[in-house]
Amino acid sequence: MQRLDKILSSAGAGTRKELRAAIRAGRVTVNGSVCRDESTKFDETSTQILLDGEPVELLRPALILLNKPAGYLTAADDPRQKTVMDLIPARYRRFGVMPVGRLDKDTEG
Repeated sequence: MQRLDKILSSAGAGTRKELRAAIRAGRVTVNGSVCRDESTKFDETSTQILLDGEPVELLRPALILLNKPAGYLTAADDPRQKTVMDLIPARYRRFGVMPVGRLDKDTEG
């Protein structure tokens, strides 16, 4: 069970401040009912949440496997070279995905 604002924030629906304002304004429905209290706790695995009438996609912990092509650095960031993070879709990068393990830049696999 987690607070509604935490669930929405973890789903990437906005900042906690933005989401608290949306909840208080009645823009969030949970299982068909408007919820105006951001501290209300829900089981995110069995809850349907809508923000402005649109379903909020609740992301569960995930492991991303990547077949690294040659020419990419196994690093989170490098201002001069391409990194494996350039291959990860933005929707996952915003949740703090980080590379685990290392392959040399010219190695693939």
